Amino acid sequence: MPGLQLTQRVHAAPATIWGELADHPELLWGHNAPNLTVGTEYNAMTQYGTGGAGVIESADGQTVRFTWGEAAWEAPANFNLTVTDQGLTLTADGVPADLLELTEAHWARMLAAATDFLESENPELSTPVLAVLFDADGVLQMPRRNWLTAFERLGGPTFIAEAFAAELGCLTGKADLVPRLEALLEGRDATVQEVLDTWHDIEVDPQALAVVGRLREAGFLCCLATNQQSYRGTYMREVLGLDQHFDRVFYSYEVGHAKPSTSYFQHIVDELGLPAGQLVFVDDHPANVIGAREVGLRAALHRYRNGGAGLAAKLAALGASA
Repeated sequence: MPGLQLTQRVHAAPATIWGELADHPELLWGHNAPNLTVGTEYNAMTQYGTGGAGVIESADGQTVRFTWGEAAWEAPANFNLTVTDQGLTLTADGVPADLLELTEAHWARMLAAATDFLESENPELSTPVLAVLFDADGVLQMPRRNWLTAFERLGGPTFIAEAFAAELGCLTGKADLVPRLEALLEGRDATVQEVLDTWHDIEVDPQALAVVGRLREAGFLCCLATNQQSYRGTYMREVLGLDQHFDRVFYSYEVGHAKPSTSYFQHIVDELGLPAGQLVFVDDHPANVIGAREVGLRAALHRYRNGGAGLAAKLAALGASA
């Protein structure tokens, strides 16, 4: 089977690159990223609906050796990710020939996104932090375990990517998700309501919400800053009651812009009437952190599995502690 090789130039020092990848493997693997420890099994997925499963075979501070592949593959491919003075190099062998192009596109996208994050920096903290912005999914809440499997059961193996793509155009409130889902489900047995119910199967982290509460008590203005289409956003506020934990809420479908657009963050800055440098933001998606930094906010990447303690530590490092 053919192999692939991708190289991405990164200007950060190798030790810095490795440290960030070890702390945030989601930079390359996406949601449900594995810890870079030998024997760790994973099934990761990006917000674009692409991903794969495998196991970390070794990680020595310079190279990660791992397997990766989709369920339909006869066997996962073998990958090496190497950190060098020049940046990142990814090689693989065993990729099915008919899937080589798609696999290469997936990893090229992830390498480019990781590089953008590694080369993004926070502005200096020169004035006190006044407001804290929280992402929802991956920070305060997560879809229930195995929800992606439920999506596949409803619409087949391609449905995850198709549904995510349909939702993407609805995050700014300029399109309605239901007609798009109706079109996707044509010829399939599932109903729109079943898809929405799966999308709404959310578990809120009480420890993360406790962090929000402590910061509010300490005098920080706390805001929800989340990308949502109208159906899921309405569920979050009316059923989960998420809005009551915040001073202000900024759902993308109401704002008219979605992360990582700088227009989304500039809207919040303008609405709050505060200098961007006195706002901090935490998110689980690297591109959203970059977008916030471009507007002048201090922002950090958070791993949901690190829980409330990890969230509090990230915010404290940004200058917001209770």
